[in-house]
Amino acid sequence: MRVKIERTGGFAGIEETVAAYDTDDLPEQEAAKVYDALTAIEATAAQEPAEVGADLMTYRITVGDGPGKVYTVSEEPSPSLAGPLTALLRQ
Repeated sequence: MRVKIERTGGFAGIEETVAAYDTDDLPEQEAAKVYDALTAIEATAAQEPAEVGADLMTYRITVGDGPGKVYTVSEEPSPSLAGPLTALLRQ
């Protein structure tokens, strides 16, 4: 499964890829951490109220090939999203 994480927003409208990998290329234990983190983000992100503001920095997480599933997490996420986001960024 492909995972791409982009950091977007800010006054300058930054859009940069901060992580991109395929779980097929990771050791089994690392891939399991990615799946766990994505499960937690999927369960929590939809319930989190979205912050409004074009200048806010956010992480856009795209999972899968093509358009895939896309999750948006603020740069300062709630505690329930901070751990999973950190796990994804460490890959």
